Amino acid sequence: MRPESLLGDAPPARFGEVLAWTVQGNYSCGFNVHGGAPAASGRRFKLMMSDKTRHCAGCFPACAVLTLTIALTTATGCSSTLAQWRPNEWYADYNEAEARVRESGREMLLFFHAVDQDRPDPTFRALQSESLKQQTGQHVLCSLYRSYEPDRRYAAQYGVNRAPALIVVHRDGTYHARTGVASAAQISEFLAAAEPPGAAPVLNPLIPRASNYVWYSSIESAEAAAKKTGQSILIVFDRWWPRERRKLEKLLDRSEVYSRFASMVHCRPGSVLGLDDQSMVRFGVLNLPALVVVHPDGSYQVLELPTSYEAIVRFADRARHTGGAAPSTSAAGRQ
Repeated sequence: MRPESLLGDAPPARFGEVLAWTVQGNYSCGFNVHGGAPAASGRRFKLMMSDKTRHCAGCFPACAVLTLTIALTTATGCSSTLAQWRPNEWYADYNEAEARVRESGREMLLFFHAVDQDRPDPTFRALQSESLKQQTGQHVLCSLYRSYEPDRRYAAQYGVNRAPALIVVHRDGTYHARTGVASAAQISEFLAAAEPPGAAPVLNPLIPRASNYVWYSSIESAEAAAKKTGQSILIVFDRWWPRERRKLEKLLDRSEVYSRFASMVHCRPGSVLGLDDQSMVRFGVLNLPALVVVHPDGSYQVLELPTSYEAIVRFADRARHTGGAAPSTSAAGRQ
C-alpha cells in the first residue's frame, strides 16, 4: 500500500522530509497538509516536542519512531493537537510573523504559553472569544511555546520568562507585556492601554532566524513604505560584480546581522550610475559597497567598505534609532 493512500482524500504529504526531521532531530523546510489539519511545517512540530525529546530523536531509534508517529498522526488529520494548542489565524513561527508585520505595517501580538493537555489555559480560551476578535484582528498574531528554546529566547527579549504572557510589539520596536492568567476583559484592557512608545527590548542576536530581506529597488518606494509603518530603512549600495555582491550577501545573511536589520525596510537601489549618482551624493557615500540606515526623523548613518560581519554588527548597534533626536548625519567609519 502506498503511504499516500492512508490519507484518504487529503493531498499527499512529503513524508521524506518528515523522516529527515525526526531521525536527525532537526527541522527541515517541512511539509504542508491541507484538508484534515491546519497547514504545518517542520518547525511547528515544536508544539509536541520537549527539548529533550528533540535531542534524543537523533540518538535513539525508539525516539525517532515515536516522533515520526506523532508527526504522521498530526499530518493525516487524525489529531486535533494543533487546533487545541494554537488559536486559529495565529502564526507559530516568529520569522513568518515578523515578515507579515513588515508587509502589513501592523503591530504584533505574541502569546507565550505552556503546552499542557491536562490543564486548560484560561488565557488561551479568552483569546478565542468573540469579544476580542475586533481588537486582536488589528495585530499580526503569533503564538510562542515555553517548551521550545528559540521561543523562550525570543520572549526573553521582551522581559518575559514565564507563561502565560501577552506581548504587544509596536512598529517602532518597543513593546508592552503582561504576564499571568488573563480573562477576556483583562486582555481587552491590556490591548487598549498598550500604546507606543513602550519599553525597549534587549535583542538577542543568537536567536535562530532565516534571513528574509524584502528588497525595494528604489529609494523612493522604500521611503514610501517606511513612511506608512514608521520603520527605519536599510539601504545597500553595492557593486554589480557578482563576486563582490555574493561576498556582501553572505555577510548580510548572518543571523547576527539579519537580526539587527530584520525590523527595517530593505532597499537595494537598482539604478545607481556611479559614485556621482544623486542617491549616493545625498548620503555622502564615497566608496562601495556601503550601508546606510535612514531613520524616520531623517537622520542617517553610513558604513563604507564593510569587510566583516563584526563591522556590520557594530555599525547596526551604533545606528539603532533612539527617537527624539534632531535630524543629523553621522558616519560609522570607513573600514
